[in-house]
Amino acid sequence: MAISDTKPTPQPPALSVHSPSSHFSFSITAILPTMACPVAHDKQASPPPGHPELTPTPTDTPNGLTTPGFEPNAPASVVPSNEVTLAALLYESGADGRTVDDWPLPEDLDFSRPVSELLRKGTQRAHVAAEHSAGAVALTNGELELQEYIRWLAILWRVYDALERGLDEHATNQTLAPTYNPSLLARAPELAADITYLLPRLPSYVTKPTSPPLKGTEAVPLPPFKLPPFLEEVFVNTPAPLEVYLGRIRDLSRNADLAPRLLAHAYVRYLGDLSGGQVIGARLRKAYGLTGLDGRRFYYFDLLNDTSAAETGEETVGERKKKLNEVKAWYRRGMDEGAGEDEKLKAAEVREANVAFVLNTHLFSLIQPPSDKKLRYFELRDKENERRANLEKPRRTWWRTIQQTVYFFLALLFGLFLTQIAVPFVAPHIAPHYQQHVQPVVDSTIAPWWNDKVSPWWHNHGWPILEKQMAKSRRSFI
Repeated sequence: MAISDTKPTPQPPALSVHSPSSHFSFSITAILPTMACPVAHDKQASPPPGHPELTPTPTDTPNGLTTPGFEPNAPASVVPSNEVTLAALLYESGADGRTVDDWPLPEDLDFSRPVSELLRKGTQRAHVAAEHSAGAVALTNGELELQEYIRWLAILWRVYDALERGLDEHATNQTLAPTYNPSLLARAPELAADITYLLPRLPSYVTKPTSPPLKGTEAVPLPPFKLPPFLEEVFVNTPAPLEVYLGRIRDLSRNADLAPRLLAHAYVRYLGDLSGGQVIGARLRKAYGLTGLDGRRFYYFDLLNDTSAAETGEETVGERKKKLNEVKAWYRRGMDEGAGEDEKLKAAEVREANVAFVLNTHLFSLIQPPSDKKLRYFELRDKENERRANLEKPRRTWWRTIQQTVYFFLALLFGLFLTQIAVPFVAPHIAPHYQQHVQPVVDSTIAPWWNDKVSPWWHNHGWPILEKQMAKSRRSFI
């Protein structure tokens, strides 16, 4: 991206598209040869009913900023995020063969260049789409409620857990080995540490785990942190953008021939954390009153794994920037070494990186930005009840049914034992002692005090106060 000191270069007409369901608004260059459509239909057929009318409107790039005219290279996605599938993303990208290998690439890419340079240049336009996400803006500005931020960290944990499991499995792969350094890069443990640190800052009724607890599966492994209801839904009802993202990573991890493409997903995630993620980390420190690294370890990288200066707050901005640049330079060298001179592999990495960028853009739609309207207590209650009702209920098994039946009859037998055996046996022994020692004290001390002091005060003061509070509660409810 270049900054022009002269008159801005005129930009081609753009198509303004807004998707209310996904909180995205895009400006798509009109000269793109292949335009995506949110209404599925055959490209050669006439548009079906419901096809949107796209009217060209002139736009100018602000402040003289110009963007290289890549064609078509990851145009902004208009697929609703709650309906996203990999097939839909491939369709709107112009991949006629409906595979990632058919993803269109910029024509001016020179595949003799290092892969780190190709990835940076070949994905530049893919960066633009996320800028219009309300959730991403709130995250970057440190405006998310703490509970929503923790939920976002749990979503990221699932992404990094899947990605880093794949990288671990193929650690000796020729393409992945030069950048394999879990002690430096692994983010899943850091995310778990941040969530564990931040959860106690929420009210106890919010963080109380549900019963019975969830059980992990191979497809949905459970994390090393507690799962209160607002985090449980991230693992029970996996939203579409996250499901597609995880599915793509698993497909690459299961196939040794496709595993080298995990480098593209690692590039998008790790380099993003090392760059724009640092801005978010700095904002969060002030937004949530975080001191040291606790609560924001996700954003900290150090080649020497030395966190002492950051823990004490003695690390300067210059020192921090130097460490980040060292990590980024090391990672780019590793990518270039892993890809070597294989031009076919480099093209596959650029295509996969564009897919990763689009998937991450849709992932941002899962962030729920703070609402300007403050909900009343009964609205919050109804919203929470609705959310709990939508959670998938644990399946009832024969073993669980038998177990509950046995518990019921045991409780019934214990109650019969108390009423029919224990009480009749003990009562004759206790009654004389009560009448001789306890009853005189009650009659001479407690009963007069209760009748003379407590009862009049309740009728004159306590009951009127309770009536006023009940009336006030009824008015507030109405």
